[in-house]
Amino acid sequence: MWHRSATAALVALAAATAAPAQVNNVYSKAVPPDKVALERLNLKVEWTANIPVEGRRDSLTQIQLIDDQIFVQTRTGLLIAGDALTGQLQWFAQLGTKDYANTYPVAANSQFVYVMHVTKLHCFHRYTGVVEYVHDVGAPATVGPAADESGVYCVLGLRTGNSGSHRIAVFDVLRPIAISAPAADPNKPGAKDPRAVNPVDRLVTRYAPEHLYRTTVPDVFDPARAAARSVEAPVAGAAGSRTPSLSILSKVTPPYTLDSETAAPSITVLPSLRQPYRLRNDFQQDIQRTASLGVIPPSVAASMALGDLRPRPVGPPMRWEYGLTTRVLFPLFLTPTRVWAATDNQSLLALNKIDKKTEVVQKLADPISAPPGRAGLTSYVPLGSGYLVAVEGSSGSIGGGANVLWRAPVGGIANRQPFVTDKFVYSHGDHSGVVCVNRANGDLVWRSDESADHLIAANHEFVYVRDRLGNLLVFDAKRPTGTKTLRSAPLASINLSEFNINVTNTASDRIYLAADNGLIVCLRDQNAKYARPVRVCPEPTVNAVPKAGVAGGPKGDGAMPKGDAMPKGAAMPKGDAEPKGDAEPKKE
Repeated sequence: MWHRSATAALVALAAATAAPAQVNNVYSKAVPPDKVALERLNLKVEWTANIPVEGRRDSLTQIQLIDDQIFVQTRTGLLIAGDALTGQLQWFAQLGTKDYANTYPVAANSQFVYVMHVTKLHCFHRYTGVVEYVHDVGAPATVGPAADESGVYCVLGLRTGNSGSHRIAVFDVLRPIAISAPAADPNKPGAKDPRAVNPVDRLVTRYAPEHLYRTTVPDVFDPARAAARSVEAPVAGAAGSRTPSLSILSKVTPPYTLDSETAAPSITVLPSLRQPYRLRNDFQQDIQRTASLGVIPPSVAASMALGDLRPRPVGPPMRWEYGLTTRVLFPLFLTPTRVWAATDNQSLLALNKIDKKTEVVQKLADPISAPPGRAGLTSYVPLGSGYLVAVEGSSGSIGGGANVLWRAPVGGIANRQPFVTDKFVYSHGDHSGVVCVNRANGDLVWRSDESADHLIAANHEFVYVRDRLGNLLVFDAKRPTGTKTLRSAPLASINLSEFNINVTNTASDRIYLAADNGLIVCLRDQNAKYARPVRVCPEPTVNAVPKAGVAGGPKGDGAMPKGDAMPKGAAMPKGDAEPKGDAEPKKE
C-alpha cells in the first residue's frame, strides 16, 4: 500500500531535497469510513493510501483514473502513479522545484504518460516511470495535453505573451531504434564486417543532427579542397568551439565567400573590427568569443541560438503548430484522424491530425460550459444554457458544420464533464443536480435533487453522487423513484464530508474518496461480480498505430485511412480497445 511504501520513499526524498520542514497542519482530518456504516450502502473498503503532503500549503490537486492506473498530483509538483486495483505504488517523480505551479491533467497512451509543468512537457514510460524526455515547449500550457499512439497534443499560450489566443502544438512519439546484429565479413567467416555501423553511432543520430559530429572546415586550408567541397553553415552552436579562420576567405572585398556558391556574412554586421569579435545577449554578458567571420549570424535570434553551447537534450519532433485567434477552454479530444478543440467563441473546431487542415467548424448557440464527455466517436457537449448536445466526431464539414445527433434540455449550468456509461449519459453541475439522459435519443430518464450535483462513479445498477454537504448518495442507475415526475431520490447515504476532494472515476466501477491530508480510499460494491473492476464507462475511441502518413511513423505502414473509420483487421494497441458496449444502443 502507498501508506507503507510510498510514504517512506517520498518522506526521504523530501528530507533530502526540501528546505526546513513545515508543520503538517492540513485542513481535513479524514479517516477511512466505518465498516458498519458502509455495509448499509452495500460497500466495502478495497484499499487505502496515504500521500505525504507538506503542510497546509500543499494538497492533492489532480487525481485521475486511466485504465488500470491511478495518477495523483500535489501542489508541490509531485506526480505519483499507482495500481488502481490494489493501491500499490508503481513510481513517482518530482516535477520542477516545488514551485506550487498550476497542475494540469495527465494524458496517456499504451506506452507513455505525458504531463505539462509550466513550460515543460514531461514524458514517462507508463508502468516504470523511466523518463523518456523533458522538453521545453517555449510557452506555458493553458490546459492539459491529449495523447494517442502517434503523438501528444498540447495547447500553449503564445510566445509573445498574448493571453487572448492560443496555439496547438503536436509532437510525435519518439520511435524505437531497431539495432540489427553486426553484419558478417564475407571474406572472413565469423568476423565482423568492417563497414558495419556501430549501434552507438546510430543511436547518437537520433538525438543530434549529423552535422554536430562532422567537421565542415579542414584544419589546413587547401584552395583546391575549398573549391570542391560544399560548406554548411553552422546551426544552433553546431560548430562547437571550432570556427573558420579568416585565412580561408578567398578575397578581402565583401561579400566574403568560402567558395563559388556559399556566401559568408558581411563585415558590416560587426560592431568593431578589433578582435576578438563579441556577441552579447540582453543582459550584456559575453556568450561567445570568436576570431572569425564565419560564425557571425544574420540575425539576433540566430546569434542567441549560435551562442548557446549547452548540449541539447532529447526532445520529440514537432509535427505541426496551429495558431488560433481564440482561447481553447479544455483539453483537446481526439478521434482516429481528427483533433477537436472547444474554443471560447462558442465553437467546436476539428483539425486533421496529419496536415492540420481545418475539417469542421461548428458554431454553437451558447458557450461550452465543461469538457465534452466521450463515448466511441460521439462527444457530448454541455452548454451554459442548460442543453446537452451529442456530436458525431467522424463526419461533418467546414460548410455544413458538425453532425449533431440530438439536443437535450437538461437544465442548470452543467459545468462538469458529462459522465457516460454504455446506455446513459449523465449531466451534472453546481446547483444543477444529476440528469440521466438516454444516449440513443437524448430523452430524459430521471433527475435528482439540485443539491446532489457531483457524480463520482457508477456500476451497472447504481450511481454514486456527492451532494453539497459532502454526503455520498446512492441512486438507481436505470429508473427514477417517481415515475410520473421522473424525479429520483437517493436509496441510501453516508456522511463523508471530511473527504473534501471529489474524484470522478470514468474508468471503472470503483469509488475513490480523497482528502487534502493525503488520504485516498477506494470503495466497491460488495457484490461478487464487482470483485474485479468493471468498465461501465466506455473508453473514447483511440487511434490505431500511426501510419507512414504521420510524421515520424514507422516505415512500411500504409497510409492512414480516410475519415475516422478503422481499417479492417487493424488491431488496437493494448489498453485502447473499444469495448463491445460502446456502440450507440437501440431505442428502448
